[in-house]
Amino acid sequence: MSQHAKRTYSSPLREEAARRTRATVVDAAARLFVDRGYVSTTVKQIAETAGVAVRTVFTAFPGGKSELFREALDAAVAGGSADSAGDDPAPAERSRPGRVASGPAGSDAERIVEQVVRYGADLLERAGGLLMTSVESSGADPDMRRFADEDARATADNARTIAVGLHRHGLLRDDVSVDHAAHVLYTLGSPQVHALLRRDCGWDVDEYRAWLTATLRATLLR
Repeated sequence: MSQHAKRTYSSPLREEAARRTRATVVDAAARLFVDRGYVSTTVKQIAETAGVAVRTVFTAFPGGKSELFREALDAAVAGGSADSAGDDPAPAERSRPGRVASGPAGSDAERIVEQVVRYGADLLERAGGLLMTSVESSGADPDMRRFADEDARATADNARTIAVGLHRHGLLRDDVSVDHAAHVLYTLGSPQVHALLRRDCGWDVDEYRAWLTATLRATLLR
């Protein structure tokens, strides 16, 4: 076998091994960040949990914990494996509940709310733990403050998009302004409320979805 043939054969194997290692490290980091918090988690603990050397972690993620958190969050938001995390859009471009906000003309209010709740709940089921990690660690770490602020801005922007869409289609109650609707959507669809009900109160996801749907309907819609 020629040297060229050996390289052609072995390179894909090495690339696949590198992807698997990267995914394993990201998954380990995500679990530790959620379970122990960002500040308390060390790269050494991540390496041990992933079953790799510390040097391997830094080779794959030169940015250390901050880069690992970004990779883990992007993978969770995208809903795929950690292998595809690097292909995810920037925070402001992530798929969020507000992407269905304005809807096509003729969409009824209940269908829009159901779509918003479904997309939002699915996102928070995947990424809510990491988003709460950034919120809870934001006072102790500047990177976590940045992540928390980015998500808050994205959530607020999408909430306003939803509110504007409902208003344009004449679906908001007469006594509910766009600003008020945006604030309600921002608050009730937040990772904080999701964590309170799902984690602290022990609600199952169907109970959470049903409550959020009913509350948004009663609070905002005609």
